[in-house]
Amino acid sequence: MNDTKKILAAIAVLLILVAALSVGIFYNLAQLKNRDRTVTAAARQAVRAHDLATFKNCVDTDALIEQAAEQILAAQINATVAPTAYSMDELKLRYEQLKPDFTNSARAALNEYISTGRITFPTELTDAQKFFKKSGLASCEIKSVTKPHLEGNVQTSTVIFYNRQMKFSFELELDLEPEGDGWRIVNAKGFEDYYSGYRRALRNKLDSLNAPIVHKMDDIFAVKSFTVTPVGGDEYGFSQTLDIELKADVKSDKPLAKVIGHVILGKGDRESIAPFEIDMFDRDDGLQSFHVAKTLNPFIRADVDAMKHGLSKRDIHIEVTEIIFADGSNLKQLDELPE
Repeated sequence: MNDTKKILAAIAVLLILVAALSVGIFYNLAQLKNRDRTVTAAARQAVRAHDLATFKNCVDTDALIEQAAEQILAAQINATVAPTAYSMDELKLRYEQLKPDFTNSARAALNEYISTGRITFPTELTDAQKFFKKSGLASCEIKSVTKPHLEGNVQTSTVIFYNRQMKFSFELELDLEPEGDGWRIVNAKGFEDYYSGYRRALRNKLDSLNAPIVHKMDDIFAVKSFTVTPVGGDEYGFSQTLDIELKADVKSDKPLAKVIGHVILGKGDRESIAPFEIDMFDRDDGLQSFHVAKTLNPFIRADVDAMKHGLSKRDIHIEVTEIIFADGSNLKQLDELPE
C-alpha cells in the first residue's frame, strides 16, 4: 500500500489495531477463564489472512464504528457548532447529517482492507476521509494494554494508543463478551479523547506556523482592550448575547476592507468559538472602537459555565484570523496543516 493509501486507511486501521490487540487480550482472558485458545489463534491470523468473517467474529466492527461516530462527531459538534444552533433537534440534525459519511467511509475502508489488504478511495475525498487523513489515524500504534478486568461476563481492558503523525496519546476502554468458545470486542469508549487530542495537537502545530502571520496582523490591527456587556437574549431566556467593545490600534499602509476573527470563550475542551467580521471601509488609522457579538449557547459547555457562574476577561480571547485589504489581497492564518 502506498503512503497516501496508508494514511487514508484512517479509522479502519485504528479498528484493525483494536482487533490485533485481541492477541494480548484473548491470551489473558484464556488464562483467566481457562478457555480454548483456538479462537485466539484465529483472531491473530484474521488480518494477515484477509479473513473478514473471522475478523468480525472477534470484533463487532459495526458496533465500534457506530460508537466511534457517536463519540467523535459529538465532540466535534460540541467544539465547533455555530452559536445559532439552540435546540436539541438542531444539534441532532447536524449529527445525522455528518454520521452517514463517517460510518460509510469507515465501514468501506475496514471491509476492503481486511478482505484485500488495500484501501481505494475516489479522487475527491469526503469530509470524513479528509478528517481521517488530517488527524493521522493511520499512524496510531498501541503503546500498552492493561490486563482485562472481569466483571460478570464482561471483560474490560484499557488500551493506550500513540498518534505518531500528530504526536499525542489517547486511551480506549474495550469491553469483551463471551462469543461461542471465545470472546468478542463489542464496545469501545474514549474516541472523544482522540478528537480532543487531535484538536490540541493541531492548535499547537498551527500556532507555531501562524506566529509570523499573527505578528504582521498585530502590527496592522492591534487589539488593546475590550469590555463585555450582556445585552439580553431570546424571548424564552434560553440564550444570552454579549456585546464586546474592542479598542484596537489600526496602522496600515494600504486601505483595509475587512477584519475577520473569533471570539473564544473558555479553554481546551471547554471552548466556545463565535466568528466576527468588521467592515473597515472608510475607517481611519489610529485607536478606534469596534463592536462584535457573542451568543452564549445553552448546549455548549463553556457557554453554560459562563451563564451559570459569570465570566471575567480571563475567560475571553479575541483572535484576528484574517485581514483583507481594499485591493483584494489579504493576510490570513492557516486553519489546516500544509500537505
